[in-house]
Amino acid sequence: MADMDFIIAGYEHGGTTLLSDIFRANGYESGFECGVLLGRSPADLRNIAPFWDRLPSSWGIGTDLRDASVLGDFRSFYDQICAAAFPDHSGAFFDKTPAYMRRLGLCLHRAPFARGAVVIHRDPRAVFLSMARRIAPAVDPVAAIDQNFAHLVSRYLAYFAGCIGHLGAANTLFVPFEELVTREESWLGQIGRFARGHPFRKRSTMSRFDEVSDRQMQPGRATEYQSVLPRAQQDRILRATALAAQFFADPAARLAHASVWERTVERVTSCLRRDGLPALGMTLDGELFEPLTYLLQNPDVLAAGINPIDHYLRHGRAEGRWPD
Repeated sequence: MADMDFIIAGYEHGGTTLLSDIFRANGYESGFECGVLLGRSPADLRNIAPFWDRLPSSWGIGTDLRDASVLGDFRSFYDQICAAAFPDHSGAFFDKTPAYMRRLGLCLHRAPFARGAVVIHRDPRAVFLSMARRIAPAVDPVAAIDQNFAHLVSRYLAYFAGCIGHLGAANTLFVPFEELVTREESWLGQIGRFARGHPFRKRSTMSRFDEVSDRQMQPGRATEYQSVLPRAQQDRILRATALAAQFFADPAARLAHASVWERTVERVTSCLRRDGLPALGMTLDGELFEPLTYLLQNPDVLAAGINPIDHYLRHGRAEGRWPD
C-alpha cells in the first residue's frame, strides 16, 4: 500500500513547490497537484476543476486508471495512483495541493492514514504581487492589485481562516516562507524532525518545475514586493489582511496589527463557550465540522452572534464573503 505521509498546502505561488522539492530531496515522491481531498469522496473529483482534467498529466497515469481510481475510498485512490505513477518508488508519498490550506481540518479528516500536514504561509504583500501578475499579466502589478483588491483580500483571508485553527497542532507544521529562504538550515532541521525525526538535507538537484528555478534559496525573491509596491499600497494590504497578522513577515507589522486577531479570537471563543461547542473536532452529516473555522470563514455569522451549527444546518457549508 502507498504510504501517503503528508499533505502539503499553502497559498498558490507561495512556496508549496519549493517545499515539495525539499521533500523530494529527502526520499519522498508525488505528482504535481491532486486535489482529491477537496471532495467528500474521491468520486467528487470528477467535478472539481482543474484537478480532474490535470490528473493524468500531473501524475503520469492513463485516463482509464484515473476513472477507476475514484470508485473506492481515499486510501484506495492514493494506493492506485501512486503505484501506477511511481512503480519504482518504495518510500513515502505526499499530496501537494495549495487549496487544502483553506479546508485543512476537512482534508486531514478525509485522509486519516496521513501522518499530518505541512502548511507554508507567506506575507500577503508577496502573495498579492504574485497573484496579480497571474490574474492580469499584461497590466502593471500595482494597478492589477488595485483593480482586484477585494478579490485578493478575500482569497488571502479564506486560506488563513481555513487553517489557523490548527496552528500548534501536533500533526501540523506551519512554515513561514520568508524564514525558510533566509534561515534554510534551521528550517530544514525543523521540517525534517517533524517528518522523519532528523533534519532534512538540502536540495542537490535542480527543480523539475519552472516555478523553482534554482537549487539554492534566493532570499531576494521573498521581499521583492518592497521594491515593486508603493509603501501606501503595502500599508493598505496589511490593514485589509490584519486578521492574518500572524503571517506577516515584518515583526513590527505583526505587532502593530495583532489586536485584530486577538479581538476576533476572543469573540469566537466567547461564542463557542456560550453554545457549548468545541473549537475543532465534531461531526455533522458524516463530515468533520470545526466551529472555530466556520465562524472565521463566515464573519457575518460571527458578527450576528448566531450559533454556527444552526447556521450550517440551515444554509450548508457556506463561506460568507470568502467563497470559492
